[in-house]
Amino acid sequence: MHNAQCKMHMGSITPCILRFALCAQRCAVRWGFERLYREFAWTYDAVAAAVSGGLWRRWALATLPFLKGRVLELGFGPGHLQLALASGSLPACGLDASPQMIAIARRRLRRAGRPVRLAQGRAQQIPFAPAVFDTVLATFPAEYIADPRTHAEIRRVLAPGGRVVILPLAQLDRSLYARLVDLAYRLTLQAPVLHKTPPAAQPTAGLQIGDTPLEAHWIQVGPSQALVLVGDLSNE
Repeated sequence: MHNAQCKMHMGSITPCILRFALCAQRCAVRWGFERLYREFAWTYDAVAAAVSGGLWRRWALATLPFLKGRVLELGFGPGHLQLALASGSLPACGLDASPQMIAIARRRLRRAGRPVRLAQGRAQQIPFAPAVFDTVLATFPAEYIADPRTHAEIRRVLAPGGRVVILPLAQLDRSLYARLVDLAYRLTLQAPVLHKTPPAAQPTAGLQIGDTPLEAHWIQVGPSQALVLVGDLSNE
């Protein structure tokens, strides 16, 4: 009887321990990513290259054909896409919460002799006037992209007929390196980077920003596939 009671007691404790461990892991991962975006922002490019097989920048550039007009990039990071936009024909601004990333991106643009249009702030409270952008862009966004406040702000700053472009993930083709990277992603509670089914067969229905549905486009980028989500607002 005593042994049975002990087993029941342990059975009730084990799920609590597992939940605590998972919560602690999530907190540790979030803390680590915050450090990567701030105090260790200078390591971001190296880390991004290591976990993408050197494809990180090319994945971001896969969004360029979907952009139009005046572009606002949320979470621009070290500024590679800002430089690409400044070197092209699309006027662009950038918004990021990290002062360290802003400093890195500013130096990158100035070294290239490009205009700097960067602001510090959060996507839940975009510091721009209503209807001033034709495209709002986010590549590999953090949790803020699922926040209803972010959705409301995106819609506010977009002009009628504006567009939302999001690059939420990319997936490597099968290889030993891809398997190792995929393991690292899973250990840090990120979306898997190794696709086990053809990307076109993976479910993407129901994705939207506010009431604006997003259409999925899988783009081949070297030995990988990048998912670009595109949604167009009405002209009203």
